[in-house]
Parts: sequence; structure tokens; C-alpha cells
Amino acid sequence: MQNNLIVALLLGLPLLATAADIEVDLGKRDDVAALFSYPNCQQNCPEPAPSLEMTVSHWLMQNLLRDASASGGKVPPAVKVRNDGDHIKASISNAPGDDYGQQISSYLDIGQLGYQGAQDIKQAGGWKSDWRFFLTLGMALRNHRTVQLLHFPPDTVLNDSQDYLTAATTLRWAQVLGYNGMNTRDNGLYQTIADIAPIAAPASAGSELTQVYSYFSPYTSALLQSWTAPQAGSSNVRPMVALGGPARAWFAQQYLPAGSSMDVLQLVKVDIGSNKQVPVLGGNHPSYIWYANTDQDGIAIMQQDLTVACWQNAMGQKPDGDAQSVLNSCTTSWKNDSDMVCRLYYTSVKNLSAADAKAKCS
Repeated sequence: MQNNLIVALLLGLPLLATAADIEVDLGKRDDVAALFSYPNCQQNCPEPAPSLEMTVSHWLMQNLLRDASASGGKVPPAVKVRNDGDHIKASISNAPGDDYGQQISSYLDIGQLGYQGAQDIKQAGGWKSDWRFFLTLGMALRNHRTVQLLHFPPDTVLNDSQDYLTAATTLRWAQVLGYNGMNTRDNGLYQTIADIAPIAAPASAGSELTQVYSYFSPYTSALLQSWTAPQAGSSNVRPMVALGGPARAWFAQQYLPAGSSMDVLQLVKVDIGSNKQVPVLGGNHPSYIWYANTDQDGIAIMQQDLTVACWQNAMGQKPDGDAQSVLNSCTTSWKNDSDMVCRLYYTSVKNLSAADAKAKCS
């Protein structure tokens, strides 16, 4: 271990975390229940219903497995959650770094800002009966390569799957990242998601959320500051994509000069709080393509999505790369491969066979 540390320091490489056994006090039972939206399931639930300890264990295990995938360790992590007096505590073995308890605690502290925002909305009378407070639980917290800013989580994630990365939008974005060379096992390292409205709501509720973003801005800003900051042992910030009109508009309001907007394929660099310039690229919401009026529009959106995902994948692999040069390369690459863009649109969005898509695009 000491020799590896010396080599890393001499070469300027990021320090690789070693597996560790840690214990984390997650906080008072009622606070933990609120932050983990317990009980997650409210209908068609398994019997017996999961306890708070089981629910917390479920989400922490997702965090651990996604972070552990970066190191490819042979011994998987494990977590045991227990009630200790009025506190919920987690014992974690083979955690991806001895600082992992700090990562969890920091995330939950930031989550409290989001929970307070939800309470403020309720006090102001703006909370809808079919909304539920819901943090983006289960994300890679330490070893992620990129950050995604989105609008709000679909309520099916909380009520049914209890896994954000199984939502239709995130599955679709994983597919587009895969078209650009991302290894599917690394999906959780690229899709570390922050929402501008941490509210599980029906997919059609987007316009209803317009008035609540400001309540959550302290939470979202703190989360982005934490998640884009360099990993321990590295000086490279994590690049970010802002996907969808609401996410881009919120980002522009928070970080760009007054009156600015952020368009699809617009690249900016801003200090999100770590005194470093974070490269951020605007993109379409992953589901936007399904609302295209014509196939011609859909193909144009597909080219934009492939370009954004190309940039995200390349910058995630080499965060010290020149963000503008990477974007130029990705733009040229997909512009010059319009036939493949067309085929991918028809196979992945319109569900045509490869042969039928080829015929459509010939």
C-alpha cells in the first residue's frame, strides 16, 4: 500500500481507495425515515413490508455496489443496518474507501436541506397530494465520473422499483452512453443524478413543479458542489450534463449571468463551489425524443443526444481533457455518421428491426 501511494503521488495519479470496514451513525430514527422516504412502497407492497432498517440497507447497498464497480474489487461490499437506541447505524464491510462513512454523512446532511425545502412548501400550501419527498438515493457517492442534473424523479422509482437507474429515462440514457462506448457495468458511475425538485411525482407533473424549484436551490447547489468536486487524491473536477429544459433553465439562473439561457449542446465552465471551473454541457431530457413531432425531428434530437453522451463518456474517462475540443470532436463524429444516427433512432426509439431501419435510412 505504501509503495502504491508513493507511485501515485509521484505520477500525479488519483489515489485509489482501499476496501475498509466502517461504521456510520446515520442519525435519529425519525430523521432517517424522512430522508429515506420510509415507507417507500405504498401499494402492491411485498409481505411482510420492509422495515426501516431493510429500506436503508437496500439504498446503501446500491451506493456501495456502484462505487465499488470503479475498483473492480473481488470482495463485494456488505452492509448491516440496525437500530441503536434512537439512532440508525450502518456497519459496512469492504467499503470503497475508509472515507466512505464521511461521504454518506455528507450526503445525508445535504439531504436535510432538501427535506427542509419540502417542509417549507407544505407550510406555504403548495404541496400536491400525489407528491412525495424523494432524494436521489442509491447513487455512486465517491467514485462517480460524471454528474447528471435532471428535473424530478418519476414516482414509479420510489413506489415500485426502488432503483432510480431502472427508470425509463435513465435506461434510455444508459443506452445512448453505450452507443458511445461506455461499458454497461460503468453506468452507475456516469449517472450520478441530482434533481432540481426532489419530489417523486407522476410523469405528467412537470409543469406543476415550476413554482417550487427555489425552495430546493440550497439543496441542489450543495449537492452539485459536493458531487462535482474532485475525488480524494485528484485535482480534476467531475464534468456535468444538464438534461432537459427545466434543469438547464435552473442551472442558468443559478450560475450564469443574469438573463442568460442554456441551450442544448451549449458548453459552459462555472465554479460550482470548489474554486474550480466545472465543465457543464446542456442536453435534452432523455425522454424528449419520444415527443418528437416527426421522424425528421426525432433524428435531429437523436444526433444531439448522441453528441452529448459522447462528450459525457469521453470527459468521464479523461476529466482533464479539453472540454471544448472533446465537444468539437463528438459533434463532427456524429455529424459525419448521419446514417448510423438514423438507424439508431429507428431501432431504439421506433423499435424497428435493423433491416427495416437500414431501409428507412438508405
